[in-house]
Amino acid sequence: MSNERTVKQDAQGQESVLVSGPVAPWGNHETETLDCTPQRNETAHSDAVEEDSHNTQERIAARVRQRLFQRSPPAVRFGQFTVQDTIGRGGMGIVYAAYDQKLDRKVAVKVLLEERSGPEARRRFLREAQAMARLSHPNVVTVHEVGESDGEVYVAMEFIRGQSIDAWIQTKPSWAEVLAVFVQAGQGLIAAHEVGLVHRDLKPHNIMRGEDGVVKVLDFGLARAINEEFSETLEDIVSASGSGSLLASSFTRPGTVMGTPAYMSPEQLRGRPADARSDQFSFCVALYEALYGERPYEGRSLDALLASIYRDGVRPAPKNSRVPTAVRRVLLRGLAPHPDGRWPSMEALLEPLRQRVAPRRRSLALPSVVVGLLGLGVGMTMDHYTTWTDRCTGAQSQLEGIWDDGRRQQTKAALLGTALPYALDTWQRVGSRLDDYAADWADAYTEACEATAVRHEQSEEHLGLRMGCLQARRRHLEATVDVLTRPDPRVVEHAVQAVTNLPPLSRCAEVDVLAAQVPPPEDPVVAARVTTLDGTLVQAQAMQEAGRYDEALALADTVVTEATALGHEPLLARARLRQGLLREHTGAYEAAVVALRQAYDAATAQDLTDEAAAASAQLTYVLGSILARHDEARQWGVHADPLSRAVRTDEARALYLRTMGTVASSQGRYDEAQALAQQALKIQRKALGPDHPKVALTLSDLSHVASSKGRYDEARTLARQALEIWHRVLGPDHPETATALDNLSTVLEQQGRYKQAHDLTQRALTIWQRALGADHPKVAGGLNKLGTIFELQGQYDQARDYYRRAQMLWQRALGSDHPHVAGALTNLGVLAHAQGQYDQARDAHERALEIWEQTLGPDHPQVAGALNNLGNVHRSQGKLDEARTLFERARKILVHTLGPDHPHVSLTLTNLGLVASAQGKLDEARALFERSRRGQQTGPITARIPRLP
Repeated sequence: MSNERTVKQDAQGQESVLVSGPVAPWGNHETETLDCTPQRNETAHSDAVEEDSHNTQERIAARVRQRLFQRSPPAVRFGQFTVQDTIGRGGMGIVYAAYDQKLDRKVAVKVLLEERSGPEARRRFLREAQAMARLSHPNVVTVHEVGESDGEVYVAMEFIRGQSIDAWIQTKPSWAEVLAVFVQAGQGLIAAHEVGLVHRDLKPHNIMRGEDGVVKVLDFGLARAINEEFSETLEDIVSASGSGSLLASSFTRPGTVMGTPAYMSPEQLRGRPADARSDQFSFCVALYEALYGERPYEGRSLDALLASIYRDGVRPAPKNSRVPTAVRRVLLRGLAPHPDGRWPSMEALLEPLRQRVAPRRRSLALPSVVVGLLGLGVGMTMDHYTTWTDRCTGAQSQLEGIWDDGRRQQTKAALLGTALPYALDTWQRVGSRLDDYAADWADAYTEACEATAVRHEQSEEHLGLRMGCLQARRRHLEATVDVLTRPDPRVVEHAVQAVTNLPPLSRCAEVDVLAAQVPPPEDPVVAARVTTLDGTLVQAQAMQEAGRYDEALALADTVVTEATALGHEPLLARARLRQGLLREHTGAYEAAVVALRQAYDAATAQDLTDEAAAASAQLTYVLGSILARHDEARQWGVHADPLSRAVRTDEARALYLRTMGTVASSQGRYDEAQALAQQALKIQRKALGPDHPKVALTLSDLSHVASSKGRYDEARTLARQALEIWHRVLGPDHPETATALDNLSTVLEQQGRYKQAHDLTQRALTIWQRALGADHPKVAGGLNKLGTIFELQGQYDQARDYYRRAQMLWQRALGSDHPHVAGALTNLGVLAHAQGQYDQARDAHERALEIWEQTLGPDHPQVAGALNNLGNVHRSQGKLDEARTLFERARKILVHTLGPDHPHVSLTLTNLGLVASAQGKLDEARALFERSRRGQQTGPITARIPRLP
């Protein structure tokens, strides 16, 4: 049946609009409108005429009720409300137009259907009224009264003269008009969420647009309290007492679906709990349909719809659609299959849409000739303005073949074609981020053009600088997509980070910074070659971000060779920097230091601040955190500090602070490390947002510092925060998420929560084995961690097996002198000691001590751990003097690096006390034990120092 708009007069002569329309797939509303209200003679009528009119009205109304709803005529009155006409029927009840005799107003009265009037239905119906009555907002229908009349439950609400949105859409409004309507509806949802309610059945038929343009959200029949658990069965609810808030009752059996599936979130379709993010998904489905004329996901059955959501993704935008890309970008995030991938709130979703409805005003610096033409009419002025604006509409064409529907589908197919367990999650995140970047690029392109061609705010020269920057960013986008369309497991693992680390577009608006850059060579032949080689460096960077380090390094080496032959120092600085970064990634640390120093020298000679800052920061990191040459690292930090400020970006400053924090942590200067990391975290959250991977890395740094200082509760909280970010950004099956799980399990192990630590480590190990293969070094870390957990619980045979497997994997992957190998040896040594195998224990600890002294330096806390472990073996063998010497050296290192009150110092004091007691020095032993007892109050003591690097 086609949509109708029937205007009728009520008993007071007021017009109302009744709407009917086609029923959407899976819809639960069926309405039909008949003009059954007799025309009333307002000028003169006798009592007989009035009585005949009344009888006619009743006869027609009864006939309509019987035809539409097959139920007995309802009472003429419900409380103070006199029924005038039938408006429609929903899944739970009939809606009548009625007259409020007390307040002289027209209302809508919803009455529970007779066939729905069982105890459960009555409770659910009352819950709807209770939910709506709690709301007072212009964009939510107002509930006036809830009551019962002659055994029938009713709800009286405000009467809305207008159309449901599914009918209004048939009038073909513009995308801007649609957006304005849905922004109002979204504001109604925000109001519901703020009082703790989730609608759970939002769809176009549950949104009304009044004749005054005000939009109302209605039908909260499926509303429930936010965070309400699916813990009650249907039988529990039916037999529950009527006391308390009816909103606390679940009317959905666990594992069942309620609502209208076409608009429901995937978690609802799968019978899982719904929250405010579920409403967000439904909102975006409805808005998408209103804007594009089709729903975002295909599928006309539940299984097909779920498969489309999780496997196929959102349809491409219809050709010739006029909906802005920025609006589509908002919708794509709201339509994410996983709730964590959506907007953090409806408010966050609406904010960019509001800007499209009411865009920020821009000063139109019209030239004087146009001002002079204003007297000739606004039409001519607008014609000129439109012509200028049309000059700046080519942004989207610039992205054709780089990121368009074809490239999107190609990238999706390539990533999913790897069949990795986390490939689908990765694609969903990569696709939306590339959509965002491309849309932002198009906006920046248009803005730069309009600033010159329309608003005359900047010169042609400045436009050229901005466009040059944007073209460079476009090359980065193209190179990244190229890598993603030819993926292997490493690329899929790094794909989200690669897209997240695309160079920021905001820098392209900083004209003063762009103007200070070194100009290209004057020789056009050399300039063309430099441009080509810069493109090669962009490819190398894209490959680096995607984890293809060897291929990227080969490209960087080529550019270094050619730049040297050209004699172009700026290009050589950029190439050396990329070469150094890649050598570090491939483990060639000394070669990386050489390349980074050369990059720094070339950059400072050419006044290339960005490159000099990056080179000095990376030198600080490699020398301090990896090679443990702390004095050299701090000397480079002196250069990196002012350079990070000169770059004038938050990211550069945060990188410097975090780098210095890792150096301080490597030295055991944990207070300094904490202060630096906290400064970096504050900057990163402001500049990058709370869910950026770099924020997670800094939180992990802080967790490590807190754990090293014995503040395990704080460490657990920080580790959990980092895990939550990785889970949201990368998904539950990604190797980096597994690393975050492993980090959290380390803290739980330190707190003695072995069962929880075991479960988290096992989850991480399963992810690594499935994603990276059984021989990957990360798998060795998981095996070693499980060994530690088994050992601490006295299960020595299992522990030994895991330790040996880890040691073999690490030696095969990293070499026999790597610190991780020392960690496995330490664990085997402690285990042998516990079983009385002293010679084996001594050999293992001596080899671990040798490796750590060579790699970390003689004064590192890890060395103190090896000294303590070796001293314990000597003490058990009765070699008390040797043990005392080892413990004293360990104590000095720990006091210097961790402070005198650290729990690890207490452990060393206890060891010294045991030696003194064995030597008969009882007063000294008592004093040492007392000092140790005071230190133990700051936190629990682990069995060795530390468990693993």
